[in-house]
Amino acid sequence: MVTALYVDTSAVVSAYLADEVDHHELRALLFEGEHIVLTSELTRVEFASAIKAAKRQGRIPDAAEFLAQFDEDTEEGMLNLIPLAPHRIMPRARRVVLGDQPVRTLDAIHLAVAMNDAVSLVGGAPVVLVTRDQRQAEAAKAHGIETR
Repeated sequence: MVTALYVDTSAVVSAYLADEVDHHELRALLFEGEHIVLTSELTRVEFASAIKAAKRQGRIPDAAEFLAQFDEDTEEGMLNLIPLAPHRIMPRARRVVLGDQPVRTLDAIHLAVAMNDAVSLVGGAPVVLVTRDQRQAEAAKAHGIETR
C-alpha cells in the first residue's frame, strides 16, 4: 500500500533550500519516492514567505526561481495542494489548539488538514506527517498521526 505524506511547510522549505540541515533527506523523501505527497494550499503562502526571507538573508540569489519550481512541482503533481475548506478545518484546528499539546495556529491548521482532508483524499491509506517542528510532531502523535 502506498503511503501518503502530508508535508508541513517546514519540510517543504527544507526540501527546496540546499543549505537546510535535512535538505537531501527531505528532497529524496518528497520527490524521489513512491509516496503520494500532500500539503495544504496554506503552504503556497508560507513557502513564498520563507523563500522571500531566504532571499533577504542572502541564502539564495533569486526567489523567483524557487517560486517557479514550487509552482511547477504542484502543477506536475509531485506536490499536491489540498484546498482549504474553512468550514471543516477551522473547528478541527481549534480542537487541536485546545488540546494538551502546545501548537501554533498555522501548525494546528496543517494538522487539521492532514487529519480531515488528507485522510479522506487517500481513501484509507496511511497518512504520515512530515515536519521539522517538534511541537507539531508531538501534537500530531497525540492525535494519532504517525510522523517523520
